[in-house]
Amino acid sequence: MNKVRITAIRQTVYQDLIDQYENPIEHACDIQQGQQWISVNGKCPEGLCPSAWDSMKPFVQSLAQGKGIFFDGWMKNPMSAMISCNDGFRPFSFYIEAIKEPGTSSRQTGGVASAEKGKTPLLVPKDKEEARVYKLVLALGKKVLPRRQLVADVGLRQKSRCIFVYNYWKPCWERGLIDFAYASVPNKPEQAYRLTAKGLELYAQLAGETE
Repeated sequence: MNKVRITAIRQTVYQDLIDQYENPIEHACDIQQGQQWISVNGKCPEGLCPSAWDSMKPFVQSLAQGKGIFFDGWMKNPMSAMISCNDGFRPFSFYIEAIKEPGTSSRQTGGVASAEKGKTPLLVPKDKEEARVYKLVLALGKKVLPRRQLVADVGLRQKSRCIFVYNYWKPCWERGLIDFAYASVPNKPEQAYRLTAKGLELYAQLAGETE
């Protein structure tokens, strides 16, 4: 798993809200701008505020597992996120990023590589559309999954059905990489998806299963 660096970037203080709603607190936050922590194996690093960790935990764990490109290309660096803690009066913004270990291939471009010798080299997508195709193919793999699960696995909100269909599913469909699990009933309410033979070939390359 990747290590993930967490950097405290900036705190915003809403003094008017504090004056109006908060009971007086002598010392509310110990975090300093520029302070850093390293998460190992997707776990909360020692000394990090538990409240801040609750907000960033799913993103840190996804980055630790090599997953990125949150919310359809939100960040310039696809293997990163900007997350604020859940303090409504003085939230701190944290930049979290996967750390490239020495001797391993980077996924900063959204590509996928195998660390094992003799397996497929780094596959680098030529554009955002291809990066989304790679991400959906990896999420589906050899499984048969419903849309709701795939939407979650590529990092979208469940309300983002149109984004999923047009930015992820459609490019895969047009490339002949994905098919309906119940092909004879395309409008089936419980419809699920699977990779085609061509999709499985691409998955093998992305997952480093080719010799």
